[in-house]
Amino acid sequence: MKGSIGWYKNQWLDINNIFISATDRGLKFGDGIFETILIKHNKPILFDEHIKRLENSSRILNINLKLNKLNLKRIINEGIAKLSLKDNEFGSVRLNYSRGTNKGRSLKINSTSITNSVDNLWLEFYQIQPDFAPISVYISQQEKRNEFSLISKCKTFSYNQSIQVLLEANQKSFDDSILLNTSGELCCGSAFNLLIKRNTHWITPRKESGCLEGIMVEKALKLKIAKEELIFPEFQEDDIIVAINSLSCRQINKVNDLKLRSNFDPIYFWKLLYN
Repeated sequence: MKGSIGWYKNQWLDINNIFISATDRGLKFGDGIFETILIKHNKPILFDEHIKRLENSSRILNINLKLNKLNLKRIINEGIAKLSLKDNEFGSVRLNYSRGTNKGRSLKINSTSITNSVDNLWLEFYQIQPDFAPISVYISQQEKRNEFSLISKCKTFSYNQSIQVLLEANQKSFDDSILLNTSGELCCGSAFNLLIKRNTHWITPRKESGCLEGIMVEKALKLKIAKEELIFPEFQEDDIIVAINSLSCRQINKVNDLKLRSNFDPIYFWKLLYN
């Protein structure tokens, strides 16, 4: 596939030629973790922050993560070189790490799950264009984020809930969806975090809401641009609401029936967080 390349078992492959075993728990049960990293100026941006979150996910889920950071960064740099990006072009790399393989149909984790770490890891490289287009969102009525679940703190292979809320929104002619938690508190989007500018101050849903601890939001908190708050879905016309992740920064211009009027420069804001 043009503009992409994969790495698996110490081999560089066409993305379409990465074949995962049918006994792999990541394939069978969604039992794996991942990170998606922006490539800018031919470098993986915020690499250490992403690896830290991957390691945190592995601890919570008790996945035996075996990664040599120096070797991983070397492989990523090789992949970036193979993408042949110009200095002003962007790319992304997705790091996938499965728990491993096991025999039979059982969910039980057995000794055969402890496989060679090189078999558990595969990388996907893509040339991309960051997304800054405004979107409309629908507050999901079907799904709630479980703020009490440890899984909510992990970036796992299983994206079924995100897929369902996106379908729900699309069926109602919205671009995407945002989720509340079981207490009705504002949480996150299908695959993005939320930043809200209200009365000159930026706020974001608190970690206790059950949202994934987003890399970009963490950067905004570290720079003291934003602060965490308990937020309920009571929006105002002059709110600036931003859907943000590592590969996009999109202003939300409509929430359900409410049209938001404020103007916002997502490119400037995104660059501010990445600089």
